[in-house]
Amino acid sequence: MIRTSRYAFLLAKIYGILSKSFIGENYRDVLRLRKLGEIYDLLFPGERKEATEQQLTVELEDRIVRSRIESLTYVLSLLGDPPEILVHILRKYEYQSVKSVVRSIAHEMPSEAVVRDIGAYETVSLADAAARENAIASSRYAWVLNRLKTVSLVAVENEIDRDYYATLLALARKLPMKDRRGVLRLVSLEITLANVVWALRLRFLFGMDAEQAQPLLIPGLLDARRKAVAQAFEIPADSMDRWRTWAFGWMLEDQLGESFQAPDPVRAEQQAARRLYTRAHQIFHQDPFTLTPIVAFFTLKEYEAGLLQTAVEALRLSVSEQDVLALVGAR
Repeated sequence: MIRTSRYAFLLAKIYGILSKSFIGENYRDVLRLRKLGEIYDLLFPGERKEATEQQLTVELEDRIVRSRIESLTYVLSLLGDPPEILVHILRKYEYQSVKSVVRSIAHEMPSEAVVRDIGAYETVSLADAAARENAIASSRYAWVLNRLKTVSLVAVENEIDRDYYATLLALARKLPMKDRRGVLRLVSLEITLANVVWALRLRFLFGMDAEQAQPLLIPGLLDARRKAVAQAFEIPADSMDRWRTWAFGWMLEDQLGESFQAPDPVRAEQQAARRLYTRAHQIFHQDPFTLTPIVAFFTLKEYEAGLLQTAVEALRLSVSEQDVLALVGAR
């Protein structure tokens, strides 16, 4: 009864947050605005300070991410002692921060690192730019610095991503049955889509074949999905018919026109994000009083943040509303 009452209270709070989300028609309202300042004022009333357009772009994109972090930490605080999997999902930002710091170390540009503050849930403090390498060296991410000495930066970043997803999958599998079923469906889909997008990137952006790419893919897929991912390296680059009938051909459907020469992994990633959002939206309304809708909420807020960052970038580049909607698969 205590769990049911607590989850009912939490779901009521989450519904309130989602009702104000900039997804769907609310997102169109954002895209119709013609100035960055107008977007800032709509999303974060009363917070905008005078700045150049370039400064405002950077600040707005950062504020969008901080807003999602605030939403997630708020939910975690309501839970008091939150399940480990929810904290791990928030720590995706910590993983990204570690990747950024490692990249800045490799390029000898420490000031370029982008670090996100997740408050009480951090396991490594990266606020002090001068102490970041030492902080990582004494944290659970110490292995990253050791790997950087022996393999390429791309390989290290990939290992960081795989560590995040391997832990996410392990935590989902350890959940009690009442929570595991729905959460595992969403986590498995996220990992599958991440693998598909990464396979396309490895082939078409890095020029790797299946054998070279295999160690870089995320383990844990069902056999059927693993085989479908492997086909991303087998289909002739310009074969529209083969790509259309591929198990993940829906990711490329908007690309398969007369000028098609090979899949664009960036556009495929947008379609993957849309599919994950759609599934999270469906799952959010299933299995109340379990972790399922909370994990789905975390996914929905990530999608919203991505959409809003796309809107900011589109306005900066003068991309039309319809082109943005086509890009994100929300026409």
